Amino acid sequence: MIALWAGAEVRSQEIPPANDACFKGLAETAPSTEFTQLEGGAVVRHERTGLEWQRCALGQQWDAASKTCAGRPTVHTWKEAVKQAEQTGDGWRLPTGDELMTIVERCHDGPAINPQVFPNTPGVLFWSSSVDTGGVGRVWAVSFFTGQPFRVGTAQNGRVRLVRGTIQGP
Repeated sequence: MIALWAGAEVRSQEIPPANDACFKGLAETAPSTEFTQLEGGAVVRHERTGLEWQRCALGQQWDAASKTCAGRPTVHTWKEAVKQAEQTGDGWRLPTGDELMTIVERCHDGPAINPQVFPNTPGVLFWSSSVDTGGVGRVWAVSFFTGQPFRVGTAQNGRVRLVRGTIQGP
């Protein structure tokens, strides 16, 4: 076990499994066991990728007592999302499309994300930093309703989940 203090890993309070949310016969693709809590639970490290994720979308706040994200995620155009990420500092940024896809949970949908790791995530579009090279004014976003990537216009509205670090491994 690891002691708890600001910024410490929280292994003694593991994230509960979410396999009960999976459709019968489907295995989890982003199980709770792949994530380690950091910073009092407000951040998780995805051990498979080495990326650190804010558990709550922008506009929400981590509530450690209830282990949930309180409030509603704010809505942003892509340019606003980029600006918000830059202003956050501490290495936080918009994830690439590939990075965002690593937290999609394919064993269920609506939302297609592990609800124990990322509580109160709406099943809507979340922005990535990946610009679509084939379309003017389009970027990649991920729908956390279906878990699918989409090319969308930058004037559309989406939500933001920030990441830091670089993908590790193969």
